Amino acid sequence: MEKAIFELLRQGFSFMDIKDKLSLSTEDMALFLDNLNNGIHKRYNHIKFYENGKRRYSFKEIPESGVITNTGSDYYKAVFIADTHFGSLDASPKYLDIVYNFCIQNGIHNIYHLGDVIDGTSGMPSRKGCEPQEQVEFVINKYPNDKSILNFMLFGNHDLDIIGDIRNLHDAVMRNRKDMVCLGYGSNEFFLKNDSIVLKHKILIDKINNNINNKLIFKGHSHQMKVFDDLNNHLIFAPPLSDLQIIDGTIPGFLFVEFGFSNGYINKCVITHYGILDDRLINMNVNRINVNPHTRHEEIQREEVLVKIKK
Repeated sequence: MEKAIFELLRQGFSFMDIKDKLSLSTEDMALFLDNLNNGIHKRYNHIKFYENGKRRYSFKEIPESGVITNTGSDYYKAVFIADTHFGSLDASPKYLDIVYNFCIQNGIHNIYHLGDVIDGTSGMPSRKGCEPQEQVEFVINKYPNDKSILNFMLFGNHDLDIIGDIRNLHDAVMRNRKDMVCLGYGSNEFFLKNDSIVLKHKILIDKINNNINNKLIFKGHSHQMKVFDDLNNHLIFAPPLSDLQIIDGTIPGFLFVEFGFSNGYINKCVITHYGILDDRLINMNVNRINVNPHTRHEEIQREEVLVKIKK
């Protein structure tokens, strides 16, 4: 099945087209993504990533994706971006420069990209600026690079377009950009202290696991900023960091997110939405979310594992 999917991706078929062409179920496609993501995650199972932008080799295996934060602090800050769509005529690399300048000026060392880094092959033909290989080269050679900043990269449906290509995005990033950490395609549970957040970008399935409660779920793909609760989870949709509008009037921007912790578990989150207009930052709005700390047994086990790693 995987060989057939890769071959059709090389031929330019979209993920949904392949599902129909091969008469595959949603579960089949989800299994394909799981196998792909497991392979990516194994590449990092001996590397620790830190709040201050550093990465170090560990002799012990790292069981889950996450960042090691300051153990003496109940505060963590990061920036979340989405939908840069490099390769589209609606992409604007200068917006990313503005984000980097904001991070450097405010002592922020972690940027989370919520997918559609490039435009792939499924973008609007009339708005296509360059071919996928040039898009990958842009990310490798022209995406900003600062030694104090780590980028955690989730990939979306447009990034998936070229997964079967000989120079697909995640392999190129892993080989050439040590400041970028690949988190796979579609979704990732990412650990902060003893807790976790969920990162998502719609590829095929966008259902929230009903067993996840009181989680902060950060999402790309919608090209609009909104915050609401659903199934006891807190959904935060990031605006596009490009001029590619799905909703009329949307302006490019990013999210500055501040997390508060109680006993290592997230108990509050402040989300400041910044828009970019005429190269100026505009404070669009601020959302404050109170989160009920987790006490389930399996999360206590994770806490013990993570504490061992931190030592």
